[in-house]
Amino acid sequence: MKVAVVALTKQGIQKGAEVEKALTKRGHQVMFFVPGKYSLLKLPGHRSPFRKPLRDLMAELMHEYEAIVCIMALGIVVRLIAPHLQDKRTDPAVVVLDEKGCNVISVLSGHWGGANGLTSELAREMGANPVITTATDVQGLPAIEMMAKEKGWAVGDFSLVKKVNAAIVNCAPVHLYCDEEINTSLPKNVVQFPVYQFKPTEDAGALRVVVTNRFLPGNSEDTLFLRPKNLVLGIGCRKGVSKAALRDAVIDALAKANVVFESVRAIASVDLKAKEPALLELAGEWNIPVQFYSPGELQKVFSGKESGKLSRSEFVKEKLGVDGVCEPAALLETGNQGKLILPKTSGKGVTVAIAEDI
Repeated sequence: MKVAVVALTKQGIQKGAEVEKALTKRGHQVMFFVPGKYSLLKLPGHRSPFRKPLRDLMAELMHEYEAIVCIMALGIVVRLIAPHLQDKRTDPAVVVLDEKGCNVISVLSGHWGGANGLTSELAREMGANPVITTATDVQGLPAIEMMAKEKGWAVGDFSLVKKVNAAIVNCAPVHLYCDEEINTSLPKNVVQFPVYQFKPTEDAGALRVVVTNRFLPGNSEDTLFLRPKNLVLGIGCRKGVSKAALRDAVIDALAKANVVFESVRAIASVDLKAKEPALLELAGEWNIPVQFYSPGELQKVFSGKESGKLSRSEFVKEKLGVDGVCEPAALLETGNQGKLILPKTSGKGVTVAIAEDI
């Protein structure tokens, strides 16, 4: 985690040096900000003297760092960060430590931003008392967004997270539809079912949490969808294909497979497309990594366990020296352990196949 540590007084700076050392030891990337008038103090670690007003410094840190540890009064920090709060999905974790190192307080983005975890971690390292006030943590209950984060699931409608967590805390019924084993201990009011039992018109009075990469109908007011990142797009295309054609082909393929974009974790293709502008630009816009495989690697898939299910193209064989691109590329990116849930689809110079991790 990229962490900024900020202190104001000599005593705070001494404690900040300990914090910087402890967090660096834990593998965090830490920068220690100290007032310019104390820049000559002999301290270890990475320091950055600041001479601008503290409010201006905090405005910059809120956008540049994943977490901020403030060694100062809690009230000061609340006033400094208040004008810059935007969204719990993007706000950084903010933690406060008193100058004597007695208490570490989780202030902002406790769950999704990681402030609660950082508070506990820092308290252990400093021998301090962790102060965490989120209701689920206080009662020893699971928070639904933390479960999603730990599993790598994308959260659908984030506005429903608060509603689901409130139901968990208040012992209201929550039905969790998930085919994966949940290692977290669930309270009695959270009952797990397999996904195939989900019916959008049932479960009257209960909030529903559905973990699936499939598109399923559901009441937007009482159904939270969590999307596992377990789909790979295998893509082949002609040289110079347009970005619009690629985008349309992917959208069409997802619709045919009845799966959602949020579950796509990677794109795979042949290495001859490693400089294809439209493919690289689209992957960048979507923030999805692209893996390229050689024709030889792709051809090996045609002699594997899925060979009988793969389509072959004489045209592609003649041009690239491999029987096909999109299907073997998708399977290779699953480690050859996945399954094709959508065979090759083609149109407008683009081929798309979808593989699912198993």
